[in-house]
Amino acid sequence: MDLRSIVAVVGAMLATACVAANSPPVAPPASPVANNDGQVLYGKHCLTCHQADGYGVPNLQPAIVGGTWVGGDARALAMFVLTGGFDSASRKDGENHNVMPSFARLSDEDLAAILTFIRGKFGKGAPAVSAADVADARKNLPLPQ
Repeated sequence: MDLRSIVAVVGAMLATACVAANSPPVAPPASPVANNDGQVLYGKHCLTCHQADGYGVPNLQPAIVGGTWVGGDARALAMFVLTGGFDSASRKDGENHNVMPSFARLSDEDLAAILTFIRGKFGKGAPAVSAADVADARKNLPLPQ
């Protein structure tokens, strides 16, 4: 390799390092294996309705596997779970489903652990949900009428 090639390679490496250093951090994909608390809490609060495989109970409880809420915006997902879902979301593919109860009684940390577990297992690598995401969603909840 001649001197010009070496300089070109080193220059490319430096340029790549500079771009990477200036890029905003990206949340790592949620990992159900690393989130044991979320798995335990899912078992306690979600398993009966959504089942271990995430496919729910036909005509009773909806599937969460690959659902748009599961892999979408973390704060929107947290608000959905905090408010107990929305009636329009309880109907899918011609099936009627029960409306999910509110989980606002759970702490921000516990709800974040559950949602991170769900996203890791059923959300196709969606990023983790933080307690700050849940707290932000909680601040924006609609007031009871």
